[in-house]
Amino acid sequence: MNNRIFISKKTEFDVESNNLKNEIQSSLNLSLDFLKVYNVYDIFDVKKEEKEIIVNNVLAEINTDEYLEEIDLNNKKYFCVKIFDSQYNTREESASECVNLLLFKKVKIKHFKLYVLDKSVGEDELVNIKSYLINPIEAFEINLDYDYLQNNNNSSNQYEVKEIDIANNLIKDLYEQLSLAMSFEDFEFCINYFKESLKRNPTEAEVFLIDTYWSDHCRHKTFETIINNINFDKNISEENKNKINEAINFYKEISTKKNMTLMNIATSYVKHVIKNNICKDIEVSEEINAASIFIDLKDTKCLVQFKNETHNHPTEIEPFGGASTCLGGAIRDPLSGRAYVYQGLRVTGAGNILENIKDTLPNKLPQSKISKVAAEGFSSYGNQIGMATTLVKEIYHEGYKAKRLEIGAVVGVTKLENLVRQKPEAGDIIVLVGGATGKDGIGGATGSSKNLDKNSMKNSYSEVQKGNPVEERKLQRLFSKPIVSKLIKKANDLGAGGIGVGAGELANGVSLTLDDVHLKYVGLTGKEILISESQERMVVVIKKESVQLFIEEANKENLYAVKIGEVTDKNKFEVTYNKNKIVDLDRDFINSGGITNQIDVMFATDYLQDLSFENKNELKKEFLENYFSNLNIMSQKEMIEMFDFSIGSTTVLAPYGGLNQLSESQVSCQKIPIKENENICTLMSYGYNPYLFEKNIFIGSMLAVIESVTKIIAAGGSKEKIKLTFQEYFERLNKDNVKWGKPLLALLGSLIAQKELNTPAIGGKDSMSGTYESLNVPPTLVSFALTTAKTCDIVSTDFKNENNHIYLLKHELINNYPDYKKLNDNYIFYESLIKEKKVLSAFAIQQGGILEALVKMSLGNGLGFDVNTDLNILEPIYGSIIFESKEEIKNKNLVSLGKTNKILKINGIELDRNIILKNYLKPIEKIYPNSLKEYPIPIEIKQKVENKNFYSDNVDKVKVLLAIFPGTNCEYDIKKAFKRNNVECEEFIFKNLNNEKLNESINILADKIKDSHIFVIPGGFSLGDEPDGSGKYIANVIRNKKIKNALSEFLKQKKLILGICNGFQALIKAGILIDSETHNLSESDPSLIKNDINRHIAKYVNCKVVNTTSPWTQDLKFNQINNIPVSHGEGRFAVNEKKYKELVENNQIAFEYINKENNPNGSYYNIEGIVSKCGLVLGKMGHSERFGTDICKNIYGDKNQDIFSSAINYFLKNNKGDK
Repeated sequence: MNNRIFISKKTEFDVESNNLKNEIQSSLNLSLDFLKVYNVYDIFDVKKEEKEIIVNNVLAEINTDEYLEEIDLNNKKYFCVKIFDSQYNTREESASECVNLLLFKKVKIKHFKLYVLDKSVGEDELVNIKSYLINPIEAFEINLDYDYLQNNNNSSNQYEVKEIDIANNLIKDLYEQLSLAMSFEDFEFCINYFKESLKRNPTEAEVFLIDTYWSDHCRHKTFETIINNINFDKNISEENKNKINEAINFYKEISTKKNMTLMNIATSYVKHVIKNNICKDIEVSEEINAASIFIDLKDTKCLVQFKNETHNHPTEIEPFGGASTCLGGAIRDPLSGRAYVYQGLRVTGAGNILENIKDTLPNKLPQSKISKVAAEGFSSYGNQIGMATTLVKEIYHEGYKAKRLEIGAVVGVTKLENLVRQKPEAGDIIVLVGGATGKDGIGGATGSSKNLDKNSMKNSYSEVQKGNPVEERKLQRLFSKPIVSKLIKKANDLGAGGIGVGAGELANGVSLTLDDVHLKYVGLTGKEILISESQERMVVVIKKESVQLFIEEANKENLYAVKIGEVTDKNKFEVTYNKNKIVDLDRDFINSGGITNQIDVMFATDYLQDLSFENKNELKKEFLENYFSNLNIMSQKEMIEMFDFSIGSTTVLAPYGGLNQLSESQVSCQKIPIKENENICTLMSYGYNPYLFEKNIFIGSMLAVIESVTKIIAAGGSKEKIKLTFQEYFERLNKDNVKWGKPLLALLGSLIAQKELNTPAIGGKDSMSGTYESLNVPPTLVSFALTTAKTCDIVSTDFKNENNHIYLLKHELINNYPDYKKLNDNYIFYESLIKEKKVLSAFAIQQGGILEALVKMSLGNGLGFDVNTDLNILEPIYGSIIFESKEEIKNKNLVSLGKTNKILKINGIELDRNIILKNYLKPIEKIYPNSLKEYPIPIEIKQKVENKNFYSDNVDKVKVLLAIFPGTNCEYDIKKAFKRNNVECEEFIFKNLNNEKLNESINILADKIKDSHIFVIPGGFSLGDEPDGSGKYIANVIRNKKIKNALSEFLKQKKLILGICNGFQALIKAGILIDSETHNLSESDPSLIKNDINRHIAKYVNCKVVNTTSPWTQDLKFNQINNIPVSHGEGRFAVNEKKYKELVENNQIAFEYINKENNPNGSYYNIEGIVSKCGLVLGKMGHSERFGTDICKNIYGDKNQDIFSSAINYFLKNNKGDK
């Protein structure tokens, strides 16, 4: 029996419909009387009683949802939207997994959305609304009678080996028919190889594999083009010619390569410093998936790996999937080097996000939508995988309307003792581990190497994948286990090019068999399996005798792992599928990369202009106050709040600091998570200004390097060990000699900066397709700088106190060019001030000049400045640092600007703080609303005084059980919190690969609960917070009869349960937090629903303790206030007035947000956490576990809400005789 269910939120909880209605009205400038969103589920082949179980326990929640089996759409306008079936669909997959948990059978569930509007909506308006909501790359409109059975992925000829007839077809006709990314010359070279060397037709799989291998994305064809002659426009000044020739001559002096290419220039300086033993901390290895440096942590030697990655093309056409897989792919690069990734940055480029939707280019998505949805995608992935993203910056320039810039940069670490780097040998086995393979991502590498045109939105739907961070989290855990990492001889992630490129690159001789590859659905051809870029997969080389152990360890982490091939001594790449050979290619042919391109280059005056800065406006009060509404200077706080910056308990600087959390940090700074209490951190930042680059690319690239380095030094890092990676992004060059001059100048400029600062670029990524018809992206070279430092040396950007000195350590250009001697002298001097603790706060000058720095330093703590200066306060004097100090300091390059105080005064003009704040915060709020609606306010809770309770039996060792479900990501933080109290936690991984593992997990979990004292459900995203609700999967585990009985007995024995964030959501939905017993929810039960602002929020909030009678809180003080981090999308505690009064009467409210300003989600009555009636179960949204030395130094107040020691003391007090 098949069933259709329509589910919507009750009116008071319908955040999605309400926010979408407001968004459409604002963006499309139309009036809507009514809009309702329904989630529609089709459930196949279930009995009536099974359907009721599915609806009531998985798809709908009785206290927040309404569901219908039929819907009346008379007198309504409506339309339905479905994600393409070939894409990974989190909602359908999670629903199926939840049902399997309940019924122990796989049930097919399909989902789409129904949008219902008032009949008064006009047809043209309806077309505009559909166009706004439906991205044709990821979804399509369907009728209500859509037939899934006629729209499946099955292929009757999946095993057919298709050949391409090269004997009877003209090469040019074939080239056009196949729509390849490679050039015609490369295709001709390829066909000649088959004709002359192999004397046979190529298979379809071979041609598309070669197209992928030789794409610009995989083989950097543009960067490997040989540059022959370099010419100068006659109008270029002699000084510019001389400087450029100096750079060319320096390259020739240090390069070991015969030919000049962009790639050789990019890598020349690092090869020079390695060859001459100038830098001894750079790892040299055949595995080059990430930049790697050696560091010493006292008695532990480690390898820090960092990488930047772009997904410009996929994010432009499908922002959520493109941005999320940008991060996923970036993480897998260091991960393939066996590094645990703990730190992330995001730098993006967009057009004007505030422009009218009507001004959107034809066949393009609106800039506001690309920006917002991409932020959702990137943050969603990072938040779910559990990586702290601590620096996020979007750069606005009209050139990025051609194609978006989407960069993710990450940092990981591994102990050297756990890392094996060995050359694969014949007989070694190739194992595929991770997610399933589907049609999503086919053509991604080749697609990103092509120009965008008006048809890209129609023809590229298969190229962009939907990431699955829950799966990648498992890979992170697996590769961090020493027993696993020591088995791996070599590893590759399956990003661009999929199995074909990822596995094919592992050795010169590779033989693959695709029959055992885990598929998302049946019907894939061998070609599709080979080049699919489905995410969250890795290939590893393992010795034959170790394969079974590796697979067993993968299964323990709830991962699929299977042998797919072996290393051979043939120097060939061979692939079979269903016993048919579909690929049989010589390695030398593959490695040739096709035709070697050559080009002459012409430098033009257009991009070697003078950089003298002039103010075009009179610097009056109104202009200076309005200056902060500039898109590139405004606050991006509301966007950055979508990114979890505190997970991992390693964050040294929050993205926005000060009491008001308004002073913008310029670096990402994380403690290295190898040892508890370790005081060494990694600092990373970036530099780039598109407006300088479009005037002078040569000098712009130097200033990009200088900006990235100066930000690191300003924050407390040392220049001595800074390493760089670059991200180049340029228009399609074709064979235009003048266009080729742009990236060449950028790399030559950056080469000189590396030399003068002695900061080698040891990694990078190029993207050379930034063209849409006649539009081009601005010349782009983003410099990322990284180093290590002591956390005690790190300084934040927020002014600390009144009446302190404000200094400018000044660098200025000489005849347009950086003064490197002054820069290096300044860096040495400033580093001495850091060591002497004379710097209280600091800000490296960026695009907005001195004024931007002063105001942003002031806002964090509500301080100000009185500054008088003859300097141009708007000029971006890169390399300069403004800092605060108590001391009087003298230096020839130091300018005293004034002192800190409570007003904002510059050159005698007093600026209005409120107006500046409004201008600073308002622009981004149009895209990311930040205002809470009204909600019920709490009554004052009186302290209930009781004697402390302690566990009745003597306990020598407290046993803590951590349950790790699919989507859990806070287990490491919880373990740290208990370890600070000398208590170790036992992890239990709940496995659901098949029903046998599922049943086994339920039985083992029930037994382990009985043997524990404290049962903890950490935070995370249970199955990605799906289907349409957080914690549902875990709640259904808790409702399982065996688990329910185990927990009931557990609480009878007066033991303790804790759920934080996702754990809190699960405990609420299981009913155990209300009445101390698991039960089916009623309509009056409280719930945790979507945040009022309809987005994820991550920030620090002040919470107070309003219960001291629970074992979790009895060591805390009543009304004690702590500043703790929150990070969630569904944390709004919703409860009716009657139930609220019951909770108050029963003393069940444990923690409250202190006021509306600190209520991040619109929780009724400011409720942050509650305890069960018995007081033994605690659920809370705030992450009390994310605490430690030097954590978020720029956030103030008491950050230690120590519920953990209180719980431990509950069990141990009797041992101490304290009763």
